[in-house]
Order: sequence, then structure tokens, then C-alpha cells
Amino acid sequence: MAHHVHNCHWSVPTLLMPRPFWYAACQSMWSCWNDRDVRVLSSTTDCETCPLWKPREIEHAHEDAIPPRGAVTCPTDAKSESW
Repeated sequence: MAHHVHNCHWSVPTLLMPRPFWYAACQSMWSCWNDRDVRVLSSTTDCETCPLWKPREIEHAHEDAIPPRGAVTCPTDAKSESW
């Protein structure tokens, strides 16, 4: 598996980080919340060689995935309707 920010266990979208980190969401899309420190990433290229990188245990949602129990699903014909 390639080492990238979007598939690293420690990466978090900056907007979802606790205060004061989420204030930096305009400057950086990703933050790193690893065991050693929390930091807003100025560049994600360092993730490719980071010694703390580890794969995500839970993958991002896929379009064909079965939704969790209790999730509200969108009817398939609603996608084709125009607003």
C-alpha cells in the first residue's frame, strides 16, 4: 500500500480537528494526529516517507458498501432528479 495522507491511520481533515487546530483549515486540508504530536500539515508529501505512517484500519466509505444499521439511505431515483 502506498503511503499517502488519505490512507494513513493518523490523518484527519483539519476541519474536523478540535479547537484551535481547525482554525487552520483554510491553510491546510489535512492534519496529523499521531502518538507523538498533533500538527497541521503544510505539505502532504512528507507522508510518503513518514516513519510513523500506518494504514487505515477502516477504509473510507465506498459507493457499493452496505450502509450501517439505522443509516438513512437515499432512494436511487432521487439521484437522477434535478433540483
